[in-house]
Amino acid sequence: MKKYRLLAADLDGTLLDDTYRVTPDLLSYINKSRSNGVELVVATGRLYPAALPFVRELQVSLPVIASNGAVVKDPLTGETICQLPLPMDLAIQVLKFTNEHPVQRFVGVRDNLYTDAPDEASRKYSEALKVNFVRRIPLETVITDDPTMIVIRGKEEEISRLTGQLRRHFGDRVYLANSKPFFIDVNHPQASKGAALVSLCRRMGIDPGEVIAIGDGWNDLEMFRVAGTGIAVANAPDRLKEEADYVCANPSYKGVIEVIKRFILPG
Repeated sequence: MKKYRLLAADLDGTLLDDTYRVTPDLLSYINKSRSNGVELVVATGRLYPAALPFVRELQVSLPVIASNGAVVKDPLTGETICQLPLPMDLAIQVLKFTNEHPVQRFVGVRDNLYTDAPDEASRKYSEALKVNFVRRIPLETVITDDPTMIVIRGKEEEISRLTGQLRRHFGDRVYLANSKPFFIDVNHPQASKGAALVSLCRRMGIDPGEVIAIGDGWNDLEMFRVAGTGIAVANAPDRLKEEADYVCANPSYKGVIEVIKRFILPG
């Protein structure tokens, strides 16, 4: 069995269950993985404050890859290891470009999350993230500094259409990913979970080939490509599964347990 040293895993749709919880059986297997010399790295599209409660539940001590790699932060000391915010001018252009589309927009600025969506429309998202949104109209007024990221939320058909339009208009000036079919994440062009993972491995003296990366969304693709083994859980899109080295028979956290049993624990 190949020897691994890190398990890099997404949160939503991967480590968390359908009710956004860390289950006791998952935590038990993560601790077995640790006992076998393989630590967990959380790599998420969430802003760092929205990821931190789950990081603590998972008892993670390694730096957290947040906001699709735009932020890497130590959960024990609060030290920011890396930060790649979206330039202000580009952020304003993205908001103006999407202004007339039937979507909700969210902007992360200095760990605060702002939106121009009505409270009733964004309540479920707020509850899932465990953060409060500040409503601001026009939304462009919150961009007084380079924002961490922009998240656009809407119906799948509109998100698919708008993703294509944004790609054609902005090209490689921004990083775009559909973390879920109803989301568009907009980040600094050099930000990605994969780039952050490579940087973290270099900092820790670990070869990326010694890493298992597991996820369920298109923002996990770059991790799959740099890790020794890229794994898609069963609830991942079919086209993303084609990019993985291994596809779990089980969804979300059950897939993570499957991976720990198959690739990390001794037979």
